[in-house]
Amino acid sequence: MKKEKDLMSNNLEKKLDYKFKNKTLLKEALTHPSFQKKSLKDKTTNNQRLEFLGDSVLNLIVTDHLYRKLTSSSEGKLTKIKSVMVSKDILAKWADRLSLGKYIILGKGEDSTGGRNKLSILADCFEALLGAIYLDSGLQKAKKIISSFIKKETELIIKGKYGEDYKTLLQEISQKKMKCLPEYCLIKEKGPDHKKIFCIEARLKKITYGTGTGENKKEAEQDAAQDALKKLKVIK
Repeated sequence: MKKEKDLMSNNLEKKLDYKFKNKTLLKEALTHPSFQKKSLKDKTTNNQRLEFLGDSVLNLIVTDHLYRKLTSSSEGKLTKIKSVMVSKDILAKWADRLSLGKYIILGKGEDSTGGRNKLSILADCFEALLGAIYLDSGLQKAKKIISSFIKKETELIIKGKYGEDYKTLLQEISQKKMKCLPEYCLIKEKGPDHKKIFCIEARLKKITYGTGTGENKKEAEQDAAQDALKKLKVIK
C-alpha cells in the first residue's frame, strides 16, 4: 500500500514538474477532512490549513500577473477578471489538468459519493497543494508552477471566452447543481430618465440568490449574477 501511494505521489510530482523536499507537506495537501486516521502513528493532518494559505498565495500570484499583463485595464475590470480566475470552477478545472482527483486521500463515505469529482473538493485541494509548494520552496517556485495555468486562462479571458460573463457562469452552475435556469426580475427603477438605475434580482427556483444594480438591465443582471455566484461560493 505504501509503495502504491509513493508511486501515485511520484506521478503527481511529474505532472507538476516539481519534487517535494518535504513529502509530509504533499500528503497533508492531499488529505481531505473526511479521512479518518487509521493509526495513532499517522500524524498527518487534513488540508484545511494549507488551503487557507494557498488561497492567499494564489490571490497574490494572480493579482500580480493580471496587473503586469493587462496594463490598460481598470481596477474594476481587474477585480472582475480575478474573481473568475480564482473561482471554484476554474480551480477545479486546473485540478483536473493534474488528474488531482485520483490522488486525494478521502474518507470512505466521501469517496463512495463521488467526492473525487466534486468541484469544491478539487478546488480546495488545488489551493492546498499550492500552499504546500509555497512552504516547501517559496513564492517564486509556487509562481512558476502555476504560471502556465494562469497564462492560459488569461488568454481565454482576453479572447472573450469568459471572465466577466457571470450570467453564463451562473447558468452553467445552476443547470449542473440545481437542474434549473436563473430568472432575472426587475424589482426597482430609480433616478431620472436620462440617468436611470435598475435593480434586478437573480432567482433560482423562485429563491433570490443575488441582487444587482446598473445603468441598464444587462449590466444589472450581470451584477446580480455575480452576487449570486458569491452566495453560492463559486467566486469570492
